[in-house]
Amino acid sequence: MTRAIVTSADAEARARAAGVPIVDFDPESDPAFKADPLGTILAAQRYGDVFYSTAARGFWVVTRHELCRMISQDLDAFSNQETFTFYRNPPPIFHIPANLDPPDHGKIRRLIGPLLSAAVVRKLEERARASVARIAEEVIARGECDLMADVALRIPAEVFLEHMGLPLDRADEITATRLLPGKLNASNDPDGTQLAAAVAAVRDMFEEVVAERRRRPADDIPSYLLSQTVDGKPLTDEEVLQLCHTLLGTSLGTTASTMTFMFQRLAGEPELRRSINETPEIVKGLVEEALRCYPAIPIVSRTVRSDRDFQGIPWKEGDRLVLLLSAANADPDVFPEPDQFDPDRRPVRHLGFGAGPHRCAGSLLAQMELRVLVEEWHRRIPDYYVGDLSELTHEVSVAVRMTTLPLVVGAPVAQ
Repeated sequence: MTRAIVTSADAEARARAAGVPIVDFDPESDPAFKADPLGTILAAQRYGDVFYSTAARGFWVVTRHELCRMISQDLDAFSNQETFTFYRNPPPIFHIPANLDPPDHGKIRRLIGPLLSAAVVRKLEERARASVARIAEEVIARGECDLMADVALRIPAEVFLEHMGLPLDRADEITATRLLPGKLNASNDPDGTQLAAAVAAVRDMFEEVVAERRRRPADDIPSYLLSQTVDGKPLTDEEVLQLCHTLLGTSLGTTASTMTFMFQRLAGEPELRRSINETPEIVKGLVEEALRCYPAIPIVSRTVRSDRDFQGIPWKEGDRLVLLLSAANADPDVFPEPDQFDPDRRPVRHLGFGAGPHRCAGSLLAQMELRVLVEEWHRRIPDYYVGDLSELTHEVSVAVRMTTLPLVVGAPVAQ
C-alpha cells in the first residue's frame, strides 16, 4: 500500500488550527528517556489526550486508555506497517506478522497461534521452574546478582531457545545479538550500520537452522513453519526466517524488561514479598499489576490509512501516530489511584500486551514466565535489596529495558 507523503509542517499546522498542544516529545533522543523512560511517558499525560510532537519527522501522540484501545482495534483505519514512527531515520525492518495489515496479518497470526497456545505454555512451565530454581541457587551461592543479565534474560532464553531450534549453550551470544537493536538509534548508530549487522547476525543463525530442518525436521518452531501453507502455498524461506526472527525477539527481551522493573518494585516492599509466600494466590494479580505498570513495549506506532476526523482533529492519510500504552495504563478513568501498585486490583484491563488483532501473541508465555519467576524465586530468596544503581541507564526503542539491576541477597543493613 502506497502511503501519502505528509510533511511535519502540514501536520503541525493542522494541530495548531485544532488547538492541539504542540510539544517536543522525543523518545529517540531526549536524555530523559534514558534516565526514566516510563516516568517520562507518564508525565506526557499532562499534555492531554492527544498532542502533536515536533520531534523527528513529527507525529501525533495518544495517551488515553479508551483512545489507544480504539485505535489498536481498528486495523481498517490505522496501519501497523511502520514500527518506528518516532525515529528520524527508521530502520528498514519489516516484521512478520507485526507489520502486516489485514487480511495477511490474520492469516499469519492463525498460523503461529498453535506455537504459543495454552497447551504449549503448560508444557514449557516445568522447564521454566527448573530454570528459575537453578538460577536462584546460583544467586544464593554468590549472594548477589545483576537481575537483568543473570536472571531476567536467562530465563526466557532457557525456556524458549530450544523450542526455536537454537543451541542453549549459545544463549548469551544469541540474546545479546537479538537485543542489540533495542540499544541503537540516531544518537549512537546514525547510519544504521550496527543495526544492520545485528539483524544479519540473527538471520545467519536461523539460515543454518532452517537449512538443517529442511533436511532433518525436528519438534521445534522452524520445522513447524516449514510444514505450513498460507493460501495453499508453502511458506518461503524468507517468510520462515522473518517469523523466526520475530518470535525470538518477542520471547526474550520483552519479558525480561517487565521482570526487572517488577523486581525493582518488590525489592523495596518487604511486606509485599512476604505475602507472596504467605498468600500465594496473590501472584497472578501481582503479575497483572506489573504488566500494567511496566509494559515492556510502552510505545506503539500506527499510521493513518485514510483522511478522517479523530476527536475533532483532522488526521490525514500517512499521519504518524504514537500510542503511549504506559500512560493509558495509568488512566485514572480506568484505574483508580493508578500510581498505587495494587495486586488486588480488579478488573485489570491493562494494555500491557497491546489490544486488538495485534495484541501480543506470546502473552500466555510471558504471564507464565513472570508468575513462575515470582513463585520459585521467593521460595528460595524472600529477602533482597537493590544495590548500587550508579551504572543504570535504559535502552529505549519501542521496547524499554533497564540495562542493569544489581540485587543483594538478604535484608539491608541498617545505617
